[in-house]
Amino acid sequence: MTFRAYRSDRRRGRRRWPLIVVTLIAIVSVVVYLVSRQTEQRGGVEFFAAADQASDISISASAELEGALSSIGVIDRQELTRRLQSVADSATEADSLLNMEIPSNIGNSYGTMATATASWARGARDVNTAITAIMDGVLIEGATEQLEAALDLLRVGDSAYDLFMETLPTVDEGIDVSGFVSVTYINLDAPALLIYDAQSLVIRIQTSYDLSPHHDVSVNGTTTPDPIGETGGIPVVPFASSIDVQAVVTNVGNQDEPTVIVVMDVIDITSGVLVSQTQTITDLIAGASTTVTFSDVDIRPGSLYQVKITLEIEDDIDLDNNVWDMRFLWRGES
Repeated sequence: MTFRAYRSDRRRGRRRWPLIVVTLIAIVSVVVYLVSRQTEQRGGVEFFAAADQASDISISASAELEGALSSIGVIDRQELTRRLQSVADSATEADSLLNMEIPSNIGNSYGTMATATASWARGARDVNTAITAIMDGVLIEGATEQLEAALDLLRVGDSAYDLFMETLPTVDEGIDVSGFVSVTYINLDAPALLIYDAQSLVIRIQTSYDLSPHHDVSVNGTTTPDPIGETGGIPVVPFASSIDVQAVVTNVGNQDEPTVIVVMDVIDITSGVLVSQTQTITDLIAGASTTVTFSDVDIRPGSLYQVKITLEIEDDIDLDNNVWDMRFLWRGES
């Protein structure tokens, strides 16, 4: 009897093992499912947080684009260039926010949103490139077509974002998507829709004087020591151990100047002796000024001189402001 009871217990033990295995598999499956669900939900929360930030950036960028295009012919080249670059930078930043791994359960939302930001980023860059080329006069033939293609990329982004908004009702209730609002780079409600018309934009850009490239520099000068009075209408520079001449050079054009040559000539009016020096300014941006100093000019006190400073750049539109000169008497040691 004891032997039979022992065998019965072994049979019951063998029957329990499959049940235990099945139970363990079920538990593991539930755990895997719960972890997967948590991972999916966490991934979804991270994506929609990034998408919300990208949408906010895109709203500001689209408004700046509308303002920039509306102001063509009113603002100057530097301001328009700055605004267009800002739009392109913002659109690229928004697109970079979506560089993440996405769970499959929000694939539709991710796909449409990623298409929107990628199209906006490329379109904004292409609009900036096309308008700059038109302003520079290097894009003439085909300008309308190239600008239209860039604007179409923005329209593609707008349509993709509309599809993204349509996916939001299908998102799990545990993810808050209530903050998303409409975003459009091509604003169909703009007061003047022609601001997004490529042909109209090209005409406005090409006929705007302030947007065409202008190379122009100007110069003003002084001496150290400064003149302290006049004799017969001629400035008098007091005696000193040496004399310096300063040239204040300003880029009054709307193009950055890679090279500005500054030439100083000092003529001894009595003897006719000429002293000449040259310096070079590099990378003088539009609107900026810099000072060039010619130190210890090789002249003698007690004589009458004429100092002349001349600027040289390529394609200067106004040569009259490239020259500054002054007659002065350098008083001798008394």
